[in-house]
Amino acid sequence: MKITRSLAIVALISLAASVNAQQFLGGYFYGQDAFRYSEVKSSGTARMQGIGGGYAALGADATNAFSNPAGLGFYNRSELSITPVFNSLNSTSNYIGTSTNLTSNGANIGQLAFILSNNGIGTRKKRSTLGISYSKQVNFLSNYEYAGTNRGSSMMDFFAEKATRRGANSTTLDNEFDPNRGMADTPTAMYYQTFMIDPNAQGNAPYKKVESSLPVNQNGAINTKGSLNQWNFSYGVNYDDKTYLGFSVGLIRLNYEYVGNHQERFPSGRVFNGFNFEDDLTTRGSGLNLTVGGIIKATDNIQLGASVTTPTWLTLTETYNSAITIDQKANTFTTDFKTVSTLPNDFPYKITTPLRANGGATFFLPNKLGFISADAEFVGYRGMNVSDSEDASWSSDQKKAITNTFNNVVNLKAGTELRFDNFRVRGGVKYMPDPYKLRSDDLDRSQMVFSIGGGYRTSKFYIDAAGVFNKFVAGYTPYELSDASRFASAKINTTRTDFVVSVGTFF
Repeated sequence: MKITRSLAIVALISLAASVNAQQFLGGYFYGQDAFRYSEVKSSGTARMQGIGGGYAALGADATNAFSNPAGLGFYNRSELSITPVFNSLNSTSNYIGTSTNLTSNGANIGQLAFILSNNGIGTRKKRSTLGISYSKQVNFLSNYEYAGTNRGSSMMDFFAEKATRRGANSTTLDNEFDPNRGMADTPTAMYYQTFMIDPNAQGNAPYKKVESSLPVNQNGAINTKGSLNQWNFSYGVNYDDKTYLGFSVGLIRLNYEYVGNHQERFPSGRVFNGFNFEDDLTTRGSGLNLTVGGIIKATDNIQLGASVTTPTWLTLTETYNSAITIDQKANTFTTDFKTVSTLPNDFPYKITTPLRANGGATFFLPNKLGFISADAEFVGYRGMNVSDSEDASWSSDQKKAITNTFNNVVNLKAGTELRFDNFRVRGGVKYMPDPYKLRSDDLDRSQMVFSIGGGYRTSKFYIDAAGVFNKFVAGYTPYELSDASRFASAKINTTRTDFVVSVGTFF
């Protein structure tokens, strides 16, 4: 049975621009989830991240295990490596003219790799290489806060509109509440049992909010964490030191956690001093994708490469909870419950992420001074899909909304590595166009990712380091109303810095 989420339509809009699509669906737009699980900004070794992720025509790097497995054919020795990553995020939100800053940090393992190279003596197959790698493809770490004084509405208005659209009477909402546990079967019953809303005199819709005073002091916090991780089992082969082919199987694990909090205080309140709304979402799942690729030495100084990664087919289950805690005025009403929550609601569904195709070229500088590399990466966001096996109509609506909301994009990447004996110096840039066709908040979500790095290599080991810098803009809407002039959105400016280190040994 499809999940019913009280504020999921707005609580998870933190990276969204598709309000129109959400209203069209009359519920939560799962295309946002598909996009969130597909937006790969930087991943792999410090070397590859240091040059902007331009790996289509480069080889002999552990990143090839998931990016272009043909590059494994360049290995002439085996390798064991690890890549820890340190993350720092600084966010500034502006909500109804008030700015709020928040800084958060994290650390994780970005990649592990075991590469086993074999010689093919006496044959055209000069070498073949097996690779087993773990990589963190998407990091969901995100934290920000917002605050402001709203003179037009309260979240109670949203509760009242939701209840009116549903049309249930007060008897039904009483029956949907368990007084022994203080838990409601539906979000509407939770609003009603916390005295957020009242029906008309006959106990039916339309509903109105109980506390009508304005202004309202609002503040909230959004915290997300988790990652999309991938294990790859890869094979690359080298023919005549000119043609390199490879394929890879990717096994995916996804873990996403969201916690939201929205508080309101009524300076002139007649019924309430304030209330607190909390919700949390946990999503777990697994999936599979395939990658094939090739690299050709066009000349002694030029390599051309391409790879295609199929969509990832993800099977997911999410669990959603919400709760309201009230702070009432004295001598207003009697209740046994200051906090009412909804029953945990599970929803299994499937997501298909975009197809990706990479093409690029690498030019090697004379006298082994280094190289310059450039890639173009096609990402087919319009091909994303969301499906529920129990509801074909809902699945069709989600697909239509995805097509109407997103554009396919071509990401551009360029980078260079300069060599000074055993030392390396690197720099790179990646441009990611705005994938949204629909915008409700006039935000340009195109992104630039800059990177610098360096390293030291010998015949036995290497150590590389890179700094990856990304600034981007997002929007967050605590709640929506039928009258767009009565609710507000927060503009979130985020600066993200990743410090990446790779250490490896050859054998």
